[in-house]
Parts: sequence; C-alpha cells; structure tokens
Amino acid sequence: MVIDSIKDIDANIKIIVGGSYPSTHPQKVLNDNKNIDIVVFGEGEITLKEVLDNLNNLDNIDGIAYKKNNKTIVNKPRELIRDLNILPIPFRDVKLYKNYSKQNVFKYIYSLFKKNNFNYKFSIISASFVTSLPLVCDIYYYFFNQHRENKMPIADISTSRGCPNNCTFCAVKNIWGRSWRFRTAENVLEEIDILVKKYGIKHINIIDDNFNVSKDRIIKICKGIIERDYNITLSDTSGIYLPTLDEEVLIWLKRAGLNDIRISIESGSDRVLHNIIKKNIDLSKVKNIVDICKKLNIHTEGCFMFGVPGEKIEDMEETLSFAKRCGFERIVRFIFQPFPNTELHQVCIENNYLTDDYNESNLYVTGNKCYVKTEDFSPEDVLKFVNRKF
Repeated sequence: MVIDSIKDIDANIKIIVGGSYPSTHPQKVLNDNKNIDIVVFGEGEITLKEVLDNLNNLDNIDGIAYKKNNKTIVNKPRELIRDLNILPIPFRDVKLYKNYSKQNVFKYIYSLFKKNNFNYKFSIISASFVTSLPLVCDIYYYFFNQHRENKMPIADISTSRGCPNNCTFCAVKNIWGRSWRFRTAENVLEEIDILVKKYGIKHINIIDDNFNVSKDRIIKICKGIIERDYNITLSDTSGIYLPTLDEEVLIWLKRAGLNDIRISIESGSDRVLHNIIKKNIDLSKVKNIVDICKKLNIHTEGCFMFGVPGEKIEDMEETLSFAKRCGFERIVRFIFQPFPNTELHQVCIENNYLTDDYNESNLYVTGNKCYVKTEDFSPEDVLKFVNRKF
C-alpha cells in the first residue's frame, strides 16, 4: 500500500526494496508488484550505494534484480563482505534517544492504548509488531522477554553475521551463507563506547544469530566493557551458540552485565535434533549450562520447536519432558514454519505435507499457526503441545 501510494504521488520515484523475503525471492517480488523497481538481495550496504550512484546503469551491479524494457533482470549475487570492520558504525538519530526514560515509554504506550479504547484485542495484536515501534519495543523486552534487572534506555547491536550450523528449517543461510563472520572485539567496543557516551544507553541487546561462536572474542568484549567500568546490562535476544558456551564464558558475560540468556535447542529428541533438524547441539550439556547460569544468577530461557516434518508424537512428548528437566526459568515453544528455500520446506512439498491454508507471505518465526500435516501428526496435535500447561 505504501509503495503504491508513493507511485501515485510521483511515478518517477524509484522504489528499492530489500530484506529477508526479497533476498530469497527477488524475481517474484518484482513480478508481484509492478511499482517496485529494484530489489537488493543479500547484504545491502555496498550494493545500495552502487545502485544510488548508478541509477541509470544497473547492468553491472551485483546483488540486484530490476526491471528493464518490461523484463525482469536478475544480476549475479554479490560476494559476502568478509571483513565486517569495513562497515561504518551504524548511524543513530539522536531524536530516538532524546528524553528516553521509562516515564516517556509508559506515556507512549498509554497513548496507544487510549486511542484504541484499551481494547484487549488490540493489545494482543500489538505483540506481533510492537518490537518494531520506537520506545514501545524497550518496554516490551523489559517486561515480557527479558530479566527485570535490565536497565533502560536500550539499544540493539549486531557484532557478527551468519551461523556455522546447517539447520534444515532455517532460512538464514539463504542470505548469509553457511558461514560466521564477525567484527573484532575492538570494533564492537568502539560502537559500545558511542552508545554509552553519546546516547546514554544502559542496556544492549545483542541481536546476532550466534554472537559467541568465538570464545576468545566474546571474552575480549566482556573484558573491554568491564575495564571501561560501564554500568550497563546485556541480553542476547536471538540466542546463544551452545558448543562454545562454558562456565568461563558465562562468568565473563555476567561480569560484563549479562542477566539473561536464550538457548535455542529446538528439540529434546536426539533423533529429531540430529537426523531431521541437523543442529549441532549436545543435549547432555544443556542442563549443566542452565545450572551454571542459576549459580551466576543469569535468567535462562529455553526455546523449542514443534511440528517438524519427520517428528512423531513421542518426539514432542520427549521434548516437553526434556524442557522441564533442564530447569529453565522460562520455556518458549515455537511452531515450525516451512520457510521457502529451506530443506524442510522441500520435504513438505515432496510429501504433500503443507496444509490448504499455507501462504508463505503469512510466515513469521513466532507464527501461531501450524501449516504442516504429516502421517504422524496434525496441526491440532502440534497446537496441543505448544499450548499444554506444565
């Protein structure tokens, strides 16, 4: 709607889109909307600059799809940025952080609910998009996702890209490839310096898919925060990399300000985890990590997924039992979402597992619908496990 409205105002304005979905479906995105001129797929920093510098000559720009003479052209992919340190520190408009207090956040939320007559349905719907709204996202994380000791104001930081795992359900590698690239500890600390000194940030959400793959790097970052005597708190909002997590790393993270940790385990069934999802996790290690976190007063959250093609009812039971045994303070249950261009999506296609109401445009990681029906379970079975009370 926004794109169409822009073209109604001025048809000569170039519309450029990017992100996860356009990166995996550049040609489809162009074909589905006649008003989109260019799709940037993959990493966009270098590509977008080249596009803006050469709007009238797009032929030799890697990582884009575009329309030319009523035809859709898809150029070759751009190589991944190997040295993330070459990217500038993200620009943050000071207006987003000015007068950024808990009182102002509450006022903002109150105004939203007042406009909607404190409608309960509005409050539930809000949870699905609230993390994209200025100010509101902080109070959402503060009250619903994170440990109460975390401070405000809050900023997000990305210190690495990609994942060394090769999970069959995940679409991340469609954009980043199966690699893990990182900013150096010194480069990360430079950004934290700006956040703390310029914007007065008190809490940092690390939004990497796997920020602690390198044990040495994460300890260097922690030591840098401690040496600077920054009175901040930390969270890993996307999840932590279990294979390199141990007591030494957790001690340094706690000293640097980490109060809560998310471990994305996916399944408590070894069969599902290693043969179907193909995730590199040693289940025997999980409870020990949770116990160490309790000793260090780090709040733990375990994430599990249900409804994976190839999973059986007994596997789901095993996952719930495993989750309870580990002793997490919070257990989060996700429904498998068959994202296009993933191995498990292809399994669903080949075996006719997708339900009639499947629509890839409705998929999102925290989706509350099951779109898979197999010989071993129905969508209703999956929802029972996701909603079952402990």
